Formats: sequence, structure tokens, C-alpha cells
Amino acid sequence: MDRIVINVDPDTASKWFTASTRLRDEIGKYMNEQIAAIIDKKEDADILQFLSELRQEMKQKGLTQDILDDILKDE
Repeated sequence: MDRIVINVDPDTASKWFTASTRLRDEIGKYMNEQIAAIIDKKEDADILQFLSELRQEMKQKGLTQDILDDILKDE
């Protein structure tokens, strides 16, 4: 496992430092899953936004789905 640093308020930090190792390990596993899920959703959203913008740009330049289908069919 790699270590990262996350800023929290002083009360949360105090509770963290007094929590048992077992509880900290459980929280660490849970936070690992949550952080990964949030980042994956963000990356998916960025990709979908990029594709949407690309689709609009191509449409403005005259590349429609029908033309794209014809190009792909020829190959």
C-alpha cells in the first residue's frame, strides 16, 4: 500500500490519532474504496464530456454518424 495525505479538521485528526489500529485499518480500507470510486467517476465524467465535445465539433465540421459509418464499413 502507498501512503497519501488528506487534510481533515482538527477534531477528526484528534479522533484518528486516538482510534485503535484495527479501526484505522478498517477506515483506511473503506476510504481507499471510496476515493477510488470518486476518482473513477470523475475520470469517466471527463471522458464523456470530451467525447460529447468531440462529437459536436465533428458534426460542425460535417462528419455525421452516417459518414462515419460509411468510412468504417469500407474498411
